[in-house]
Amino acid sequence: MKVLFVATVRSHIGQFHMPFIHALKEQGWQVDVACKDNSADKKGLDLSAVDNMYEVPFERSPFKKQNIAAYKALKKVIDNGNYDIIHCHTPMGATLTRLAAKSARKKGAKVIYTVHGFHFYNGASKKNWLMFYPVEKMLARDTDVLITINKEDYDLATSKKFNVGEIVEVNGVGVDLSKFSLATDEQKAEMRKELGYKPEDFIMLYAADLSVRKNQPMIFNAIAKIKDKVPNLKLWLPGQPILKAEYEQQCKELGIYDKVEIMGYRRDIEKLLAACDCVISSSRQEGLPINLIEASARGKYIISTDVRGNADVVTQSGYGELVKLNDYDAMADAILKAYKNGCPTNSNVDAINVYDEKEIVKKMFEVYNKALNS
Repeated sequence: MKVLFVATVRSHIGQFHMPFIHALKEQGWQVDVACKDNSADKKGLDLSAVDNMYEVPFERSPFKKQNIAAYKALKKVIDNGNYDIIHCHTPMGATLTRLAAKSARKKGAKVIYTVHGFHFYNGASKKNWLMFYPVEKMLARDTDVLITINKEDYDLATSKKFNVGEIVEVNGVGVDLSKFSLATDEQKAEMRKELGYKPEDFIMLYAADLSVRKNQPMIFNAIAKIKDKVPNLKLWLPGQPILKAEYEQQCKELGIYDKVEIMGYRRDIEKLLAACDCVISSSRQEGLPINLIEASARGKYIISTDVRGNADVVTQSGYGELVKLNDYDAMADAILKAYKNGCPTNSNVDAINVYDEKEIVKKMFEVYNKALNS
């Protein structure tokens, strides 16, 4: 059996889909990938299990002419590949895949699209709805299985009666929860010493790229309101430093520059999770956030915006506080409360086993087998 994974960028495959790809390989599948190579931006991701890697010059913006070349390159890969399943991800990757796979579907190939968060969602701008909703509605007919990874997207796709073969909800892409067991006080102290931080520091972690979507300024403004009440507060920001210069300037203007550490892209998040007191997220919207799943597995208290994806994880774990998007006062109050309460470890980690990669791989094989037999 042969499957082609398609995503806008290489790192998406490396970060989110390798557990399932390894499982497919163990079952004798040939796994090819079509994407744009961005390995220079996110190093250390191992895609050696992939049989063939095809370079496709995707651009995230739907208005870039380069996507015409991407469509032609992708169509050539699909037409020559004789794939049983074509599994697409990311908005532009999925849009061009379903257009390029029309002939392949007529020959029996099954097209599966995993939605990592619709760009039209509760609270999204009218522009997003006008741009993205009609496209998804139209391309639904070229989709054999639509996989959503949170309840809001599943409810939206079903209520809007997307004309797909089947709509399935899967609990994310899977996380190896064995790497993120409960963090002990000893581990916390050891990691802090290794990283050069004091036991009395109150450390919050937000593992995310510095971007508009991740919305770090919401946290900056919240910290500015309580900086004198929590003098030992530290905010760690590991992730691609896309807006580093802009965010550093904001922190200087708010008088919190010494409290924020922009750490760059990191491969040791499990250590940072052990060392921090709590995890925070100011994201505007998510599919199903791996950073919060990993935090829950470590037993960490979570302060998060009450948006799609984030709310799923915090509600499932039962340990944390949700605040309204861009409500600086509410986030400041939540941080202050967490600081005063000491953020004790949550031992009820079994609640998030539904996100374990073993469960997700099992579910994905069910989806594949049903699609192939339909």
